[in-house]
Amino acid sequence: MAVTEIGCMGVKPNLNIMDPSTREGRIMTGAYEAVVSKPGGPQQVYWGLEIENPLSVWAFFDWDSVEEHEVFAKAFGGEAVKELPTILTHGEFTKHITMKKTEPLVLQSPVTEVMLAYFPSDISPAGKDKAAAQLQQFVEKSLENCSDVTAVSYGWGVENDFPVRGEPGQLGSLLTAFIGWPSIDAHKKFREMEAFKESMGFVRDMEGIVKLAMFHISCQSLGKETK
Repeated sequence: MAVTEIGCMGVKPNLNIMDPSTREGRIMTGAYEAVVSKPGGPQQVYWGLEIENPLSVWAFFDWDSVEEHEVFAKAFGGEAVKELPTILTHGEFTKHITMKKTEPLVLQSPVTEVMLAYFPSDISPAGKDKAAAQLQQFVEKSLENCSDVTAVSYGWGVENDFPVRGEPGQLGSLLTAFIGWPSIDAHKKFREMEAFKESMGFVRDMEGIVKLAMFHISCQSLGKETK
């Protein structure tokens, strides 16, 4: 089953890791160039700073399966990213999510809104289906009526022990949504529209939801065909 590895890391202060003309930018880009060039590496890598908190960088790696990622990590992972500790402070987590096919488009948007919906670790398959159906209602009644939205994708985490954002020590299952925008201003403008206000309840009132978090990123990417 195709999966996307998702991870968040801390960035050392006063570094511009998204600028490849800087030392830290070359280290960041070089690490991911090494990852996609190795045998068995991911098909595509995306990474970007959290716009609301630029000391956090998120990365996404497209794999054919969790097992493929695990085999690669044992064979090449440490060597490929050995210099990252010189520019990063720590890794918050690394997990996997299953995404719909529109994901490449959404992460290549000028700005991507990331919505994190946390649920109890023991949520049932039926509970997941119900929550996803409510999110789909939001997509259909709200996002699909906004011409500024460039792409939408969402999916559940493979694991059930994602760290709940802002809640130290709390773990849960995660439903992640990605929404592509031309700019943050376009997203803010949309939030003032009646279509959004009337439909947001589908997300806020998902049965069993523990916490809802949101932020924006602007990603760079590398793939086997672009390295």
